Amino acid sequence: MKSVNLVKNESGVAILMVLTSVAILAFLLADFSFETKVNQLKVYNQQDQLQARLNAEAGLSMAMSKLRLYQEARNLLEKNENLKGTIQPSMVESLLLQPFAYPVPLPPGAGGLERSALDEFESNVLFDGELILQISQVSGFLNPNNLRLQPKASEDQEPDDRDQDDDKKKSPDAYMEGKLLETLQQLMEDRREIDQVFDIKYGNLDPELLIKELKYYVNDPEAFQDVERGEIEARYLAQDIIPKHAPLSSIDEMHLLIGWPDEIVTLIKPHLTVHEVSIIAVNELTVDQLKILFPDITPIQIEEFFKHKNGDPDLNLEPQEFKSADDFKQVIVSKLGITGSDDYDSRIKEFEQAGVRIDVAGKLYRVESSGKKGRAVYNLVAIVDMPIKPTVVKTPTPGPGEPNPDRQQDEGLPPDDQDDQGAPPPTGGDGDKPKPQELLLPRVVEIRIE
Repeated sequence: MKSVNLVKNESGVAILMVLTSVAILAFLLADFSFETKVNQLKVYNQQDQLQARLNAEAGLSMAMSKLRLYQEARNLLEKNENLKGTIQPSMVESLLLQPFAYPVPLPPGAGGLERSALDEFESNVLFDGELILQISQVSGFLNPNNLRLQPKASEDQEPDDRDQDDDKKKSPDAYMEGKLLETLQQLMEDRREIDQVFDIKYGNLDPELLIKELKYYVNDPEAFQDVERGEIEARYLAQDIIPKHAPLSSIDEMHLLIGWPDEIVTLIKPHLTVHEVSIIAVNELTVDQLKILFPDITPIQIEEFFKHKNGDPDLNLEPQEFKSADDFKQVIVSKLGITGSDDYDSRIKEFEQAGVRIDVAGKLYRVESSGKKGRAVYNLVAIVDMPIKPTVVKTPTPGPGEPNPDRQQDEGLPPDDQDDQGAPPPTGGDGDKPKPQELLLPRVVEIRIE
């Protein structure tokens, strides 16, 4: 019988090598397919993210176009008294503030005709994805940047010029400091009355010191001289933090203030803005803002105010938006008796000193544009301002033989007697009638991704 040498028997080795190679190749193919799928998903996700961003930017461009149309309409109303008496600025603004969504949502009771019309519209639109656009007024009207100190009067100024009454001497930063302190005190007091935990945590917090810290934060170090400066400065030195000592560029920067707890910042932030509001839009006033304007207002008067403005279905009262600043004053003074006429004028004058005035439509808006494609979402938030065109007061050219104040000043000659109050406010040529206010083109003053 013939013996088999198992050690040297190589039968079956080839098939093992083939099976091993097939297994390795199958593994490599599976791995390659997985990597390909992953890379493909990454590419698709990147495309969706880019498309979502483009959609959000398209929404912002649409908002700027609407604001430019609004600017033209407002300027036309200001120049045309006949139109101004027929169409109120608040009516024009209400069109601006209408939200926009794409795809356009159908109302609940839409029929086949509406659906077919919408399908035809969408088939002709080159827009890939979804868009939600909202424009709203910036409700806060107190600006912390107005706490920046004004240059001091020169030492050689005449004493008679310095010895004015308190209202005339008070600088804009002093007015704003008072308004911010008044607002913070009221907000904290109201919150403590309804929130015991808040009262325990922040009952001993000094609002005046907080406002002074904010003033220290936005001013140059050399400009801010106060008895509490040492205490405020020590807080930042202890944590090795250098304050900004410059205007805030975003209201969220208030969270960087060491002495301000986040809950206090959140409490007052809706009432603030770091941009030039210039206008308190009375048709958009909230309860807290109404208290800021008139601290002595009672809960019953607040209720009656909003019944007048927003209406009351139970009493069959229609909403009555304010058509002008005079209309607002009449309701506050005559109808509701919240304050007297002289006190109202004095109060409004204080806010004008702080850089804001009463009107029925604003000029500073918040634009929220949300673009979506697939699962990718891109949110843009922009603050858009329409500056008020500055008024140039033209000095009349003196006639022959009349003194020229500019020449006298250049030559060092004493100027003629002039009114201490300066040049009169510009007029439109009809007596004391004020010149129409003109809004300039809208511009983005702040933009961020949320």
